[in-house]
This record gives sequence, structure tokens and C-alpha cells, in this order.
Amino acid sequence: MKREPNEVKHLVRQYEQKLSEASVPLWMDAPDILDILDHYEQNNQYFEAEECMRLALRLHPDNPEVQIRRAYRLKNEGRWQEAVQVVESISEQDCLDVCFFWGEKALSELDFERAESFFNQGLRIERDIDAQLPLDGEEEPMGVSDLLLEMGELFIDYGSIARAQKYLQQITSSEPEYNRAQILLAECAFQLGDTPSAVSLLEKVLDNDPYDLDAWIMLADVSNESKNFEKCAEASNFALAIDPKNEKALRFKAVAALGLEKYDEVLEVYDNYRLLYPTDYTMALSAGEILINQRKMLEARKVLSRSNQACPNEHPDKVRILGDIATTYAAEGDFRRAHDTLLGCCSLGTSYADVLLQTAQLCFNYGEQDFGKKALLHYLSTYTLTAETRQRMAQILCEANLFETMSEIWDTLLKVTENGTTLAAPYLAFAARRLRRIPEYMFWLAYSIYEDPTRTQQFFRQIYPDRLPSEYLAQARLEFPEE
Repeated sequence: MKREPNEVKHLVRQYEQKLSEASVPLWMDAPDILDILDHYEQNNQYFEAEECMRLALRLHPDNPEVQIRRAYRLKNEGRWQEAVQVVESISEQDCLDVCFFWGEKALSELDFERAESFFNQGLRIERDIDAQLPLDGEEEPMGVSDLLLEMGELFIDYGSIARAQKYLQQITSSEPEYNRAQILLAECAFQLGDTPSAVSLLEKVLDNDPYDLDAWIMLADVSNESKNFEKCAEASNFALAIDPKNEKALRFKAVAALGLEKYDEVLEVYDNYRLLYPTDYTMALSAGEILINQRKMLEARKVLSRSNQACPNEHPDKVRILGDIATTYAAEGDFRRAHDTLLGCCSLGTSYADVLLQTAQLCFNYGEQDFGKKALLHYLSTYTLTAETRQRMAQILCEANLFETMSEIWDTLLKVTENGTTLAAPYLAFAARRLRRIPEYMFWLAYSIYEDPTRTQQFFRQIYPDRLPSEYLAQARLEFPEE
């Protein structure tokens, strides 16, 4: 029988007191120690849970419930082979827990029919047990709605929405799991692209229970994904009224404010969020980028530095954060520190060649030609140009409207040596025209028209208005008849 939360807390206190009294031999029944294990797992107390699991195995090595919990812990760590060996060693294979384990293993292999077969077998076992309880004068049967809910969640996790709906719809309104089932059905509807049905299901749940935190958060999530930021903000505010420290609700409130362009509100949410969740880097990243857009570079750098400290080195966002911090230095005219900051990306998998190109782009974005030019010249003296990097360098210069002052670099870019299509051709044609290097202009314009007429038209639409790309070359010859 499921214990009340206060009973579990009392049980945990007794357990921890016995552990601290080394002279007292510790003995606990298997159901008690498994409830304590549940408590530690739900509170993410990994080491305490591991110690509890070891004790359970020592006290009850042959207990099937203890063994199945061991198997699930191994499975959750990705150690499927060891988990399977544990379950295979359980003598009573025809029981609910074993059937559900094999069902989840089948799901992990995307064998939905076999999974469904195991789950249905487990349901039959549970229903047979429940049917016998009143005859023995025991307590009233609990039903199988909790199992149906678990099956629905598992099928959603593995992408079988139709099967999830089939089982969730079997949970009646008289069952305590009904509201949770409706929230999951709303998730199913949303994944199938039926946003109105998802919203309708969630609103019905909230009509029945306005204090259902999960329903408010799900409504905020659905509203955010459908870009209904007003409704997202409303739902997140209701969620925060129920739980002012809820991480998801705070995130959706910030996302909604961002979508509504209420940037001061985003920063206000961030100030609250970082005190509650100091190790989460994502909110600081968003707040820092908002401050950059508001040109508050010093404040942005402080916030982004917190994000950088909390972000794991292996996460792709680490490079993004360093790029943002470099931007704050470049905006203040400190291009050396911007470059040094970008160099930190080299230890994260970014090549030094790419750092040089990023440095040049930052310099040109903020009006510093000399340092950016040095970065490009260093690149050209160190690395061989590929079709992709030639295009990127030419694009950087064209977007910065830099031609005569970068003629030394254009000399190299216009002399293509690699084999295959020259991806930079439209940029090279445009640059040759601006540099009045007419023979090269004619060559690259003809090449661009042949290889990439769509992008060539984007470049030269203003130069040759009302002309098709096939007519550009003739127009160019009329424009420069003697050259």
C-alpha cells in the first residue's frame, strides 16, 4: 500500500538515525527500505540512493522486488545487459514488475507490438490479483489506472502516440490519475499538431482543478510552441502563483516576455531565477544576449560570465557564450581581448582558423579595420583556402563594404586555385566591379550567372534593375565598353 509523504519522511528519519548509530544493527523490511529508496531517487540524492540499494541487496538478496529495482537502476544507467541478467535470474517471471521490465526493453528496441504484449500481460496479472482481493476479505482493489498511466507515458517517451492515447483514454474520471492522463492526452494532441484540442483538454483539467500546477505549465508550454505568448505569460503567472519557485514556470514567464519584447521583464525574471537556480546557465545566456541587444555591454558581460562558469565544457552552448562575451569586448573597442576570448573556443573543438575568421568579422562589425585585416592576412599566410572558407571570407568583406582598403586580401581571393565550383563567385564578381578590375569582373560575372543565377540576382538586382541574370553580362559590357 502506498504510504503518505509524511509517513515516508518519518521512515527516512528512522533509517538515517539507525545508520548514524553504528552500534545498532540495522534491519528493515524490504517494502520499507524500497520506499526509502524511492524517496532518495525522487529527490536526486544519488549517493544516498546507492547506499540504500546496497543495503537492500545485503538484507534481502532473494527478494524479487529488490532485484527488479536493482535491474531498473542498472537500466537507467544504460547498463542494459547487466539489468537483463538480473531480471533473468528472478525465479518468478510471471509477475507484473518483470512483465513491465521486458515491455520497456522491447520499447527501447522500438518493437512496439512486443512491448504492448508484455504490458497487457502485466495488466492481466494485476487485474486477476485485484479480482481476488474482495473474496479474501482484504482491502478493496486499487485498479490498474496507475499502470495505464505508466504505459501511456512510456509510449509517449518512445514516440508511439496512438498506443499512448489508447491506454490513457481508458482512465476514467473517477480515478485519481484522471487529470494526469488528460494532461498527457493534451501532449499527444499537441505532438500530432492539434493545438486547439491540446488547449481544450488542459482547460478542462483546470476547470476541475485550478490548482493543477502541471496543467498550467503544460498550457504555458503549448502556448509558447504555438507562439501565443500572451497565453503563455498568463499560464506561467498562474503556475507561479501556485509555486513561486517553479523552475519551468519561471522559464516560460521569461520566454513569454521575450516573445512579447518585454525585455525588462525578462531581466527581472532572470534576477529571481539565478538566486533560486545558480547552477543553471541557460537563463543567464538569454539575459546576457538581451543586454547585448540593449547595448549594455558591461552588464551583459557580468551575466554571461556567470553563464560561462555554469555551462559544462562539453556543451555546444559554451562556444556561443564565449562568442557573446567576445562581442561585448569588441563593442567596447577592446579587440585584443575579444580575440583572446575567442581563443578559448580552441579547447572546445573550434579550429584556430575559424577563430581568426570570427575575430575579423567582429572587428569589421564594430568598425575596426586594422585588427580585422591582420587576422585575415594571418589566416591567408597560415592556411590554404578551400571553396567554403574563400566564400566566407569574401562574404565577410562584402557585408562590411570593404574593398579598396582590403585590396591585398582581394588579390588572393580573386585568384582561385582549388578544384570544383567556386562558391564565392557572386561575391568575387561584386568585389571586382567595386575595385574596377573589369576583366576579372567580366569573368566572375559570367561564371556566377552560369553557376548560381539566383544568388547573382540578389547581388546585382540594384545594379541592373529590371534585368534578368542572363542579360547582366551584356549590360556590363555596355557599362564598361573600353575596358
